[in-house]
Amino acid sequence: MSQKFNLANFFGVENEQPQKPQQNRNNVVPMAPKEPMKSELIICTPANYSDTDEIAQKLMDGVAVIVQFNKLDSNSAARMVDFLNGIVYAINGSITRLEQNIFICTPANFKVSK
Repeated sequence: MSQKFNLANFFGVENEQPQKPQQNRNNVVPMAPKEPMKSELIICTPANYSDTDEIAQKLMDGVAVIVQFNKLDSNSAARMVDFLNGIVYAINGSITRLEQNIFICTPANFKVSK
C-alpha cells in the first residue's frame, strides 16, 4: 500500500504533530469583589464667592453638593451658579434648581429626579 505523500518527510523534517494546548476544564476566574461606589452628598451655604473653589473641588472629587444661596447677594449667587455650570459641564455632571435659592450640583455618577 502506498503512503500518503508528506512534504515534511520528503525534506527530512520529522513528522511532528502540533500539540493542542491542554484545555483547562476549570474556566472559573476569581474576581476580586468590586468595591461599591460611595455616594456622598453635602450641603453648602456659601457666605462669599470665594467658597466656590471648595464646592468645585468637592464636585471634582465625585461628591454631590446642595448649594443654598441664602447668605449671598443676588450678583454673587448668579456668578457662582455660572461658575458651577461650567464645572458640572466639565465633569459631565448636572445642576438642577430645587427651589428659589437652592441648587443641587451632581457629578456624572448621580441622577436627580424630581
